[in-house]
Amino acid sequence: MDRTDAAPEKSAFEAGELVSCLMAGIAEFVFIHTLAGKIREVNPAAVKGLGFTAQELLSSDMTAVLASPPPLRLKQAWKNLDTGHPFSSEGIIRRKDGSSFQAMLTFFPLVRGEEQAVLTIARDVPELKAAGEILSRNAFKDPLTGLYNRAFFEEELKRLDCDRQLPLSVIMGDLNGLKMANDAFGHQVGDNLLKAAAKVLRKICRSSDLLFRWGGDEFVILLPHTREEDAASIVVRIEDAFKKIQVKDMPVPPSMSLGYSAKLHRWQDFANVFRDAEEEMYDKKTAESRKIRETILENIFASLAEDTPETAEHNLSVRRLCRMLGKQIGLDRLDLEKLDLAALLHDIGKASVPSKILLKTAPLTDEEREDVKRHAEAGYKVASAATPDVASVADEILSHHERWDGTGYPSGLRGEDIPLLSRIIALADAFDVMTRETPYRPAKTRDKALREVKEQAGRQFDPNLAALLLEIAARLDEEPEDSLPPVRDFTIE
Repeated sequence: MDRTDAAPEKSAFEAGELVSCLMAGIAEFVFIHTLAGKIREVNPAAVKGLGFTAQELLSSDMTAVLASPPPLRLKQAWKNLDTGHPFSSEGIIRRKDGSSFQAMLTFFPLVRGEEQAVLTIARDVPELKAAGEILSRNAFKDPLTGLYNRAFFEEELKRLDCDRQLPLSVIMGDLNGLKMANDAFGHQVGDNLLKAAAKVLRKICRSSDLLFRWGGDEFVILLPHTREEDAASIVVRIEDAFKKIQVKDMPVPPSMSLGYSAKLHRWQDFANVFRDAEEEMYDKKTAESRKIRETILENIFASLAEDTPETAEHNLSVRRLCRMLGKQIGLDRLDLEKLDLAALLHDIGKASVPSKILLKTAPLTDEEREDVKRHAEAGYKVASAATPDVASVADEILSHHERWDGTGYPSGLRGEDIPLLSRIIALADAFDVMTRETPYRPAKTRDKALREVKEQAGRQFDPNLAALLLEIAARLDEEPEDSLPPVRDFTIE
């Protein structure tokens, strides 16, 4: 058996052993059960505290110990559990002798082999209070933004979804471009975007409003005693605040797509009201998506121009040489446009590499070299998350550092397995870098660079493209800048 095939089994065994050890050492009552409630594992504290034998519990389901909430509500909640979003609820735990006690229940999603499962922890609320461990709202806060989390939303909605709070409005917001920001600049920038967005929302929201980080890049605001037209006014104020915000050293300005709705009558189901707000938010996000992503791409390019050696002159030279090579091998108009876009964006992933590494004059360490190599994959992720035209050249961006002999990165592709446009970009990029001064190397003369291209033909470069470059070397300055095709989806001034 291949060693890579054996590794997951070992990890799963170790994870199961770890869970068992943790369960044995926890004073709270812990159960692992199926989505239907069938108990698969139980810890010693639950066996002792509830008066059942372990076998009695393992041959039963959770309805034997949960007097409330209702079984149907719980089973529906278990089915909808999301990774990273545990569900919390107060309930009643039943002992074997018929007595019961109030408990705080927390449910976590698990995967046990191929079976979905739930880990349930029950804590005795009276005992917690007696020990001075009164449940704090801080337990329901998102640690990154300091806002209330999704679990607390579920608790507050039970309190607010009643006649005396009507009209009850909800605003849902989606932070734009978080994935692209994470891919281009790293998760620290993404985290800063989330914190900046939370700060804007706090500033606009009223003291009676409740603000939640729903999860990922989504936020929710609950507004008791708020008419729909008032919620609309708050949405406008939030949108205006995002347009004006300026965050120091933030390469991507935060922006948010928002939707709102209101429950006006007792007979309305709040789930439908929430869905209306969510649909409006997604409609706005879809309509604004192209502009948002183009803005992020512009900011990525501005960051590259300011903090790295990836100058506009280098980019232009690579595009011109790519166009000459593309024409020589007979690419049609659409493929030439695709080549131009890929050449324009080929090093966009370098925005994720610290500028101190890209500008370093001394030899790179092994760790720094690996950081630089990751820019091809980062560029692929950014392009894939961008506009459709940009996404169409993601594979070419990913492969522009592959080598003809298979020793390149990130995938070690060889020969014609490397996309043709990537091979063209690799040659044009390397030739321009050789003839252009960089922080780590002086410029070579054109003749020396051409000799290196000849030496690397069949190793680093496609031999046919290398021969073609040597053939047209005397005409390298003849391709006018204005002959470059217009970029269909993204233009750099």
